[in-house]
Amino acid sequence: MTIIEKTNKPLKIEQGNLFATIHPQQGERVMVIGGSDILTARCSDAGASVWPVISFNQVQQDEFDTVAAPLSIHSYADGAQWASKAYDALKKDGRFVADFAEAESLPSAVDFPYAESLAGYWERLKAAGFSTILFQQLSVTSAKEAVLNGWTELVSSKYPVKVNRFIAVK
Repeated sequence: MTIIEKTNKPLKIEQGNLFATIHPQQGERVMVIGGSDILTARCSDAGASVWPVISFNQVQQDEFDTVAAPLSIHSYADGAQWASKAYDALKKDGRFVADFAEAESLPSAVDFPYAESLAGYWERLKAAGFSTILFQQLSVTSAKEAVLNGWTELVSSKYPVKVNRFIAVK
């Protein structure tokens, strides 16, 4: 499903790695939560200016066209706060593109302290102030498929795993 939002930019969730859904454009400013080297490099190669961010104090307000989170938020104990931080970092009509795993899909609560249900993630995004929220639940059945999707955090998970991909617009 593709939706044309008020930005005249198509919002489309792609099966596969997060880069395909982000679809960065030349000159866009992209913040990558957690600093994924692969995602950062791919967005940069597409012509976007990319800032990997690993802590709240690095977040600047109204700076970015896109904030991306490739399962990285799960490794933060304060992960629930990242939705509002992403909202603050985005310019008007900016997009938060994020993958959130279901709690039972994460291999360890110790290594990944932040997890909610699909409804919990949705409510968190609404509470942060996002005006349009799209999601699709993706499922993979093997470690190889998880790696191909960019979800190396899930390699040691019990399969199948479920990941909820969101696009939320400020």
